[in-house]
Amino acid sequence: MKRFFIVIPPVIFFAIFVVFYRAHERELDAKIEEKRLLDEKAKQEEDARKKALQEQSEKEAARQREEIRQRIEDQKEKEKNEKEEKYRKILAETEAANAQSKKLQAQIVKLQADILAVRAARDKAQAEAMETKLDLEKGKVDKRNAEFEIQRYTEMLANAMGQSQALLNDALAAKKK
Repeated sequence: MKRFFIVIPPVIFFAIFVVFYRAHERELDAKIEEKRLLDEKAKQEEDARKKALQEQSEKEAARQREEIRQRIEDQKEKEKNEKEEKYRKILAETEAANAQSKKLQAQIVKLQADILAVRAARDKAQAEAMETKLDLEKGKVDKRNAEFEIQRYTEMLANAMGQSQALLNDALAAKKK
């Protein structure tokens, strides 16, 4: 009997627990079912709202696409006009530059002719200067040669006079004797 006292209270408590657990489980199932129904209803409402918003956003997107297409067309037209204007401007600048180039080319030809004339004059002046230097050097050489000749003649004369003086002195000494 003592064994029954040990086993009976836990069994009773277990039975009570199972009864309360089952009641709570049924309640919980009812709440879950209720929540599921509310969720489904909310989902349907949300789907309807999303569908309405999607239709509205599609209409807005179509309107925006049309606006963007129109802006792109306007932009292309504007770019085309700007490109044509730039082309005309570049063409005019090119023609002006070509005219300026022809003027400058004529000036270049004239200046090249002037340069050739100046070079020819410079070459002629340099040749004359070289000739003058050559003549000057020849003159200096001739002057030096003339000075050497004069010195040689002077020395020869001095030697000749010295010899003739010696001969005169010898002849005078011989006469005196």
